[in-house]
Amino acid sequence: MISLSKDTLIFRSKVIRKVREILWRDGFLEADTPTLKPIVGMEPYLDPFEVRSPDSREKGYLITSPEYSLKQMMAKGMTRIFELAHTYRSGEMGSEFHSKEFLMLELYAKGMNDSSLRHYIETFLRELIHSFGTKEDQKKTSHPDWIRHLSVAEAFEQNVGHGFLREDLLKTIESNKLSNSPTSELVHWQFEDLFFLVFLNLVEPKLGEGIVFLYDYPPECAALARVVDGVAKRFEIYWDGLELANAFYELSDAKEQRKRFQEEQELRAKLGKEVFAMDENFLRCLEDGFPECAGISIGMDRLLLKLSGKHGLGEISPYWMEV
Repeated sequence: MISLSKDTLIFRSKVIRKVREILWRDGFLEADTPTLKPIVGMEPYLDPFEVRSPDSREKGYLITSPEYSLKQMMAKGMTRIFELAHTYRSGEMGSEFHSKEFLMLELYAKGMNDSSLRHYIETFLRELIHSFGTKEDQKKTSHPDWIRHLSVAEAFEQNVGHGFLREDLLKTIESNKLSNSPTSELVHWQFEDLFFLVFLNLVEPKLGEGIVFLYDYPPECAALARVVDGVAKRFEIYWDGLELANAFYELSDAKEQRKRFQEEQELRAKLGKEVFAMDENFLRCLEDGFPECAGISIGMDRLLLKLSGKHGLGEISPYWMEV
């Protein structure tokens, strides 16, 4: 049941139209990819919805992201593409900022790296805020510190007092009592688990008001991003502490990607989750000439929430359901 007001439905429509107009103007072509696929992403901490036919002879998964399909299009020679895709993630319930179905804007641009994409998306967000943001936020965009670009290392130094070396993370977890596990167990944790335990408790909540582009992650958190000079060339965007987007300077090395997929399969098995087969079509597209490019996924419902000045997805999203 759609419980949104008429004004909210019109607001959504106008913002989505503007997004398309900006991207078409800037040379992006709109793509159309499957939402039901036989193989989905490998991320250890994301769980897709499984779909079966009534007789169980047919099986597939609803996508958690259109990423693999769009990258295969880039490998075909496309240079700038985007999609407004319906995406689905199991377990994304329990708060006013999570929904099991949501609208995702995903785009890729040949010739961009993480730095140039960051600045392009800043311009993109400024245009949307100027057109649809609250009057208060429109005024704030003129303040030099309201939209900030901050490295992860700087964020850790400012909020924790040190960087993200493994030994520093262990000391911080112990001194702040962030885990009930004894140190003898923590030393065997994956680096990514230690990092995000500190980040989610002591760094993310202190990012403050405004829009923050958080870039240059530890190499262990690279996911599908390149590692250059010892850091993962990726960034995330937060608006008043709410995560909006995740972006990569895209990895194009098929051997390295296969290695990361294998590690993620092992981690999923360790976590007791279903282990998915690798998407060989996606790996083949990396082998066949995937371009130098950067890409980003933006949670449109959260972006609409911040633009509207409302307080929860139930006020702006037709997909949000109260549990």
